[in-house]
Amino acid sequence: MNPVEIAQALSLHRENRWSGILLLDGKYLNKRSVLLLAIDYTTTDIVAYLIADSETEENYTNLVDLVEKTGYKISAIVSDGQPAIIALTQPKKPSFIRKGTRPYPRPGVAPAEPKLPRLLGIPHQWCVVHAERELTRYLAKVAAFNKLDEGSYQHLLTLTRNILFAKNLRQARKYYHLLLVEVSTRSMVYQQIPRIIHARWHLLTTHHTVRVGRRRIPRSSNTVENVISYINARLKTMRKLRTVSSAEPICSLIVVNYRTKPLQNTKNKLKRGKSPLALASGKNTNLDWKTFIKNHALK
Repeated sequence: MNPVEIAQALSLHRENRWSGILLLDGKYLNKRSVLLLAIDYTTTDIVAYLIADSETEENYTNLVDLVEKTGYKISAIVSDGQPAIIALTQPKKPSFIRKGTRPYPRPGVAPAEPKLPRLLGIPHQWCVVHAERELTRYLAKVAAFNKLDEGSYQHLLTLTRNILFAKNLRQARKYYHLLLVEVSTRSMVYQQIPRIIHARWHLLTTHHTVRVGRRRIPRSSNTVENVISYINARLKTMRKLRTVSSAEPICSLIVVNYRTKPLQNTKNKLKRGKSPLALASGKNTNLDWKTFIKNHALK
């Protein structure tokens, strides 16, 4: 039973308590297949999932189409910065023709219309934890190549982290200017760090500027990482999924099991003892989940 059929069975397409803050990520099952996940931030419910061959813009677009068919209204996106997910909300930069090539547009040929992002205008937050890992990796590589002393390396690293984990936008700008001053006297490779941050500034600071209702957009994708950990624990007890045909029924069973299992380790006492699907519907249903899984999840 796919997510759309579940939403229709519980009337989620007409009435639900999803927050509108959608977290997107992928879990690779093997070298040739990946489980794409769309998770609601407030209820931690897996709104939709899709098994694809790789993390591409087309596959994530298909996942978003599936999400919207369930009745979910997307108000904001949180991701780990995967380029395919960023392409859903951010327009591509124009490419320039190299000198000496044929003129464009060519005579008699109409130029192709630019393709707009699938979720153009939807606020997008790049997980600051993943951003920190990428910037730390780059800084460590540059510091090792240029033999930067440990004190200077730690200072640059601290400034970068302060920008990402600032309490407000004003504080983030303050540390960004301090970073600019610090790298201004260093080589060009160090000046690349603030350039990277500036290029993705709106993706890194969306949680400071955007609200969905009364909710703040999370600055990290910890929610989806916890769900992936749950899926990993279930997959370890099974044999390796070698084909899509074998992965689909097993992943469907795991997802339905997660959506119907009461939350136990959550810090929110109001959510404790309720399943993600019960939180999404806002009511206790009389549906027999064992029969539900037996009759539909393995189809």
